[in-house]
Amino acid sequence: MPSLRRRLLRALLLPGVITLMGGVLAHRTAIDVIGAAYDVSLLNLADGVAERIRAGESRLRMDIADGGVALLRSDTVDTVFYRVRDDDGNLVAGDGDLPPPDAISVDAPPDYYDTVYHGKDIRGVRLHRRVDGHGFYVTVAETLGKRQAALERLLLGFVAAIAGLVVAVVAIVRIAIPSGLSPLAKLSTRLAARDGEDLSLIDPDSVPLELRTLVEALNTVLGRMASAQAQQRSFLQNAAHQLRTPLANLQMQVELLGSSPAPDQLERVTRATIRVTRLANQLLALARAEAGEHLMIDATPVDLALLIDDMLDDWVIQADRRRIDLGVHRQSACVTGDGTLLRELLANLMDNALKYAPTGGRVSLHCTAHAGEVQMTVEDDGPGIAPQERARVFTRFYRTPGSAGSGVGLGLAIVQEIVRAHRGRLELETPSAGTGLRVRVSLPEAAADSVTDESA
Repeated sequence: MPSLRRRLLRALLLPGVITLMGGVLAHRTAIDVIGAAYDVSLLNLADGVAERIRAGESRLRMDIADGGVALLRSDTVDTVFYRVRDDDGNLVAGDGDLPPPDAISVDAPPDYYDTVYHGKDIRGVRLHRRVDGHGFYVTVAETLGKRQAALERLLLGFVAAIAGLVVAVVAIVRIAIPSGLSPLAKLSTRLAARDGEDLSLIDPDSVPLELRTLVEALNTVLGRMASAQAQQRSFLQNAAHQLRTPLANLQMQVELLGSSPAPDQLERVTRATIRVTRLANQLLALARAEAGEHLMIDATPVDLALLIDDMLDDWVIQADRRRIDLGVHRQSACVTGDGTLLRELLANLMDNALKYAPTGGRVSLHCTAHAGEVQMTVEDDGPGIAPQERARVFTRFYRTPGSAGSGVGLGLAIVQEIVRAHRGRLELETPSAGTGLRVRVSLPEAAADSVTDESA
C-alpha cells in the first residue's frame, strides 16, 4: 500500500492537471478573443476605406486628402497598409504590391488572411464593394504588434498563475503535508518507544480530531490485549496453585510407599495421579478451546452420534459404580467443528453430571437435530446450581460454595469456550422436577452438501 504522503500527492496531481489544462484552454480562448477583436477593428478600417471610394467620369477614385491618408496609416504600434482595385484590376489607391491578389468571389464575405509583407508578418482582410454600379476590391492589412503585445501580457499572467500554482504545490508537499502528518509521526514514535508490557491507553485528546477514530480503535485493541494478558496471568497463577497441591500430595504419597506399600497407600497414589492427570488434561483442553476460533479454519463435519457411541462405555462404567440410571438418546447430528474439542465438550458435561448426581440418581443425555440446529441436553438430579451462581460458574477455577467432589472448577469454563468457538449457545436450566441441573448446548447444524462431500 502506498504511503500517505504519496497518496496525498496523487490526490493533488489530478486537480493540478485539470488546472493546467484549464489554463491552456483559457489561453487558447483568449487568443481567439483577442484575434476576433482586432479583426473587427481591421474590418471597420476596410469599411472606412470603402466609404471613401467615389465613381468618377472614367474611373474610380478615392475621396480623401493627403492628410486623410496619413491619418489612415497612423497607428501608435502597428503599420497599416491598404489597397483598392477596381474589377478590371486597375489600382485605385494604396499599396499596389500588397499581397495577396484580389482573388475572391464578388459575393463572398470578408476574407481574413495572414502573410508576410516587406519582411513583416501581417494580418489582412479583403472584401468587395460596389459604388454607382462599379465594383472594387478593398484590402487592408496591419502588422501584428498590438496582437503580440496583448498575447504577451496574457501569457505573462498565465505564467504567473502557473508559477503561483507550482509554488503552492511545492509548499504543500514540503511544508503542509509533513506538518499535517507530524501528529501521526509523533504517535508512531510514542508507540515505538513503549516496551512490550506497556498496554496503557492513549489519550484521544493528545491527537488531532482526524486521528481520534484510529486512536479509539487502537485503544480498544490495547484494552483487549491488557485484558487477555491479565486473564492469562491469572490463569497461570491459578494453574500453578492448583497443580502445586496435588503434586505435593502425590510426592508425599510416593515417599510414604516404602518398599512394600499397603493396598490403601497404592489406592491413594492412584487417586492422586488420576487427579493430577485430569487437571493437566483440563488445562490443555482449556488452552486448546481458547484457540478454537483459529482451529475452526480447518473445521470438518463431525457426527456427534458417533462421538457419543465412542464414549458411551466409559460413562456406563462410571454410572454402574454408583448405581446411576443413565439414559442416552441420540440421533445422527452433524456439526462443522473440531472433533477433539467436541469430544472434550461431551466429556466435561457428562463428567459433571455423573459426578454430582447422587448415588442411585439419574443422568440423561439427548442429542437431536432440528431446524438447522443441533441440541445436546445433559440433565441430572443432583444439587444443581443456584440461579444467582450460574453466571459465575463459567469463571475458571470457580466452584460453588459447598459443592462436593474433587473438581477444580474448569469443566464449565472449557465447555463455554468450546461452544463459543463453534458459534453456539450454552444455557443452564432447572429441570421440570425442580431439582438438579439441565445444560443445553445449541450448535449450528452442518450443511447437507458438506456432510455429503466429507462422507464421499
